[in-house]
Amino acid sequence: MQIALLTDSAAGLEPQLLKKYQVKVIPVPLEINGVRYYEDRDLNLEQYRDMLADKLVGSIAQVRVAELVKNLEQLVAQGYDTVLGICPAGGLSTLATHLQACSGQIAGLTIHAFDTQTIGRLQGQFVEASAEMIARGDDIQTILRKLGRMRRQLQTFIALTDLKSLQKQGYVSNGKSFLSKKILPLQTLGEINEQGQFEVFNTKRRAKNAYAELQSWIYANYDALEDRMQITIVGDYDNEAFRDHWVPNLRQDFPKAKLEFAQMGVATALTFGLNSILVSWGPRWQEFLTE
Repeated sequence: MQIALLTDSAAGLEPQLLKKYQVKVIPVPLEINGVRYYEDRDLNLEQYRDMLADKLVGSIAQVRVAELVKNLEQLVAQGYDTVLGICPAGGLSTLATHLQACSGQIAGLTIHAFDTQTIGRLQGQFVEASAEMIARGDDIQTILRKLGRMRRQLQTFIALTDLKSLQKQGYVSNGKSFLSKKILPLQTLGEINEQGQFEVFNTKRRAKNAYAELQSWIYANYDALEDRMQITIVGDYDNEAFRDHWVPNLRQDFPKAKLEFAQMGVATALTFGLNSILVSWGPRWQEFLTE
C-alpha cells in the first residue's frame, strides 16, 4: 500500500515541511466580490488586508470536484493507491465531503477523508502526525485510529469580535450577531463542535477577560501534562492583543508547555476575521504516534 497525504492550504504548513512529507496541497478557493482566488497562489495575507481596506466582501468557496479529481489522478500516476485527506472542520470546508464524492471515480484509488474538526496550524499538526505514521509503516486503519484519539484529546478555543462573516456563511450553530457602540468591542468565545461549526459559549467585554477564561481551561489540563503539553496559538502578528498580550501571557503562565505561534492565513482570516485568535492545547502530537 502506497499512501499519499493530501490537505489544503488552510493547514498553514511551511514549504520545507511540505517538501519533507511530500504533501499534496489543494489551495483553498476564495470568492471576493464575485472573483475566485486561490489561497497563497493568487492571494496572500497582505493582499487580503488591502482588500479589507477597500471594504471588499469575501467568503470561502466550494472546492470543485473536478479539480480534486485532477489532483488525485496525478497521485495515481505517481504510484499511490491510497489517499489520506487531512481536512478542515466539515462545517467550515467542503474538502472532506468532496473528497468522499471522488471515491469510485478513479480506478485503483482508495480515498479516506479525515475531518480534523479544526482549521489552521492545528490542522497542520494532524498532517505532520499522519506523515510520521506513514513513514513508520502504519497501515491506514491504524493511522485513522490514532488520529481519532488525537482529535478527542485536543481542545480549541476561539476568540473573535465579529460573528457576521461566520453567520453569513452558515458556520455558526448558535449565538446571535451583535453590533456594539461601546469603545471596547465585545469578544465572543467559542469552539468548533463535532459538526464542524463555530459554537458560541460565552461573551466577554475585554480581551483580558477572554484570556482569563482561556487560562482556566488550559490550567484544567496543565498540571497533568506539564512538559508533555503543546499549546498552539494562531493570530495576526499585526493584532496588538495577539502580539503583546496573548503570546507573552501564555509563555509566562505555562512555562513547561511547548508553545507554537503561527501567523493565520487568508482562509482562517476570511472565516473568523483578522482580529480573531485561535488557541489549541493538549498532549504533543508526537505522543499519538504510538498506541
